[in-house]
Amino acid sequence: MTYALRKPSANCDNTRRQQPSGHLKKAEAADKTSKGIFFKKSGQPQQEKTVLLTRGAGLNEEDGRFFDQRGFHSITVPLTAIEPLAFSEETKTAIRHAQWLIFTSQAPVAAVLQQAAPGVKVAVIGAKTAAAVIAAGFAVDLVSPRETKKALVEELKARLPEGAKVVYPKSQLADAYLEVALAEQLQVYSFAAYRNVFPKSSRAQIMKLLNEQQVTAVYLTSPSAWRRFRKIWEQARTVAKDELLLIAIGETTLAAIRLDGYDGTLKSDQQVLDHQK
Repeated sequence: MTYALRKPSANCDNTRRQQPSGHLKKAEAADKTSKGIFFKKSGQPQQEKTVLLTRGAGLNEEDGRFFDQRGFHSITVPLTAIEPLAFSEETKTAIRHAQWLIFTSQAPVAAVLQQAAPGVKVAVIGAKTAAAVIAAGFAVDLVSPRETKKALVEELKARLPEGAKVVYPKSQLADAYLEVALAEQLQVYSFAAYRNVFPKSSRAQIMKLLNEQQVTAVYLTSPSAWRRFRKIWEQARTVAKDELLLIAIGETTLAAIRLDGYDGTLKSDQQVLDHQK
């Protein structure tokens, strides 16, 4: 097996290593007073809190520290791998002449900025993407006030002059919401800068973890990651599906979870996470 196990720091309160079993059922059965999070019946054995981290390889260290501070063990099995795509000459020209570049993921940042003109303005969703832009030697001019495309679109409409040339690199799985929403006001050029694929070895690793009930929570960072996980979860033979907490990075991923009839909680809802003892 290639997955990595991370244990909580030694100074973590021992009382937080017990799992009172916050877990999830189909949304239609969720208790409205508990945000869809249920607790084990008295008398059942408790488990240590263990969260499955699912970002691409090498991108989970910060998340591991976050959950470590809340008493979780962490296991990393990527649900995503990034395959960069070659840029056409048309795309390179569009990048060089852009007034604004929009990044909703850190994945295409380095490759796109290699083609960008000095001084181009940059808008992003999320602190990790902003950090990637800065690491590439460019300034970040706009950070979405919330980590959703809708919030970013509203901010761009309020800040950018009509007719501004905008370039938006994305994955082959991304929808066209951003381009359509901005089309009336801005000149938007979008293109697939990378492929978001499911690592071949991850399915068997996750299936084993679920069947052996080694995880009590899953951290999901995109709708595509959720869909990949759900497919495995629903095929698992012995996993107790009503004892798994789904933690979403933001509102877009949480909406995707709920659209499929499940419920979860946001990573930002620290009260919920801290009470999973």
